[in-house]
Amino acid sequence: MKKLLRFSRSRILLLLFCLGFFAMMFLCNHWTDLIADDYRYCFSYADDTRIESLAQIFPSMAAHRHSMNGRVVPHFLVQLFLMLPKGVFDLVNSLFFALLVWLLHTLAVGRGLPNPVLLTALFFAFWAFQPDFGQVFLWLTGSVNYLWCGVFSLLWLLPLVRHFRDDSEPGRAARILFVVFSFPVGAYSENGTVALAAAWLAFAALDFFFCRRRPAPWMWLGFASMLGGFACMMAAPAETVNKSAEMTLSVLLANFVETGRMYLRFWPLLVCFAVFYALALCRKVELKTQLLALALLFASLAGQFVLTFAMYCAGRSMHIALVLLLAADAVLLAKLYDLPGRNVLIAALLAGMCFMARSWFVGLPDIRGTHYLLQYNEDFIAACAAAGERSVEVYRPYAKTSWSALEGLAYLNTEDPGDWPNVYMAKFYGVDKVIGY
Repeated sequence: MKKLLRFSRSRILLLLFCLGFFAMMFLCNHWTDLIADDYRYCFSYADDTRIESLAQIFPSMAAHRHSMNGRVVPHFLVQLFLMLPKGVFDLVNSLFFALLVWLLHTLAVGRGLPNPVLLTALFFAFWAFQPDFGQVFLWLTGSVNYLWCGVFSLLWLLPLVRHFRDDSEPGRAARILFVVFSFPVGAYSENGTVALAAAWLAFAALDFFFCRRRPAPWMWLGFASMLGGFACMMAAPAETVNKSAEMTLSVLLANFVETGRMYLRFWPLLVCFAVFYALALCRKVELKTQLLALALLFASLAGQFVLTFAMYCAGRSMHIALVLLLAADAVLLAKLYDLPGRNVLIAALLAGMCFMARSWFVGLPDIRGTHYLLQYNEDFIAACAAAGERSVEVYRPYAKTSWSALEGLAYLNTEDPGDWPNVYMAKFYGVDKVIGY
């Protein structure tokens, strides 16, 4: 039993689990085709020509700031990957998903032993609780905007967490890299940056009041750099036109209530946090761990409720709030896992994973099924274009669940062939018109 317990906390098992998660997500990415905005981003926002070189992306993003939004960092990456074979993105995006789960595990265990059980629970939690799963983790445009934002946010948070919890000071090169990296992180996502700013304020307050020390200069410089990136993003003319809600009290109140209602979709994770925190108090888990979990929960709430000021709150916009809520849960769980009586906790975790695994068996068939439908349409349109046909009529398929990226996206307009999804799909395949029915 001792050997089995040691093996269950081994880095080899942790690596094998990460490879398994990568393989599963690579298959799902392979089954996900170009959809909606993917076709639009194949073309320049400056002159509507097909993006075929790196140099074309710069004027495209300059025009993007005026017509769409200020998120030029992720959308630059979107246009870059759309120039490459789809398999390249499938590989990189699957690595990002595995990295997201691994970073959450690393943040939680700190200097402790590897915990493959925790890692697996985090994997299934994303499958079970992420709204619009396919749009966040599989859709090319959505993944770069949301999944990658979660990864970059955790990379940015790790030095702050280690500085507070472990009294670890980054080396000189790491401090410089943190400051430089903070700018694109700040320019990446509106609510993502607000969540990170809330986390920074929480850690700065904990440094000052709990650790009795002033926040380090590299923390201040990184925070200033992040705010600079955020200012550049929000200064885009399209941000105030296309992203902001009507600033009346009634509208903001309604948005606040709706944002809170959507956050309650995570109620099992909030219940877990309350239970874990109560257990941490009873078992006298070190105060730093408790405060760290509260700081991450505060950042999660900030990343969610800032959407009160957005024009709308989509399920995919809640990704950063979910990531930070899972981080708060995982920090407490990792400590409780190391205390006596963990057998009951492991049994509860395994039962929870069995329940969450249901989403896996529901989502996979839908991801694969919609892939075959979209693949048929793509092959048919390409064949018609090769035969010289200028107008193509195809069936508009629908997904059964939100685990498929097709669910909730504007794939084809069945009433107006002049709508943008139809127009850019037609441009992509070289025909004049694509009609959906």
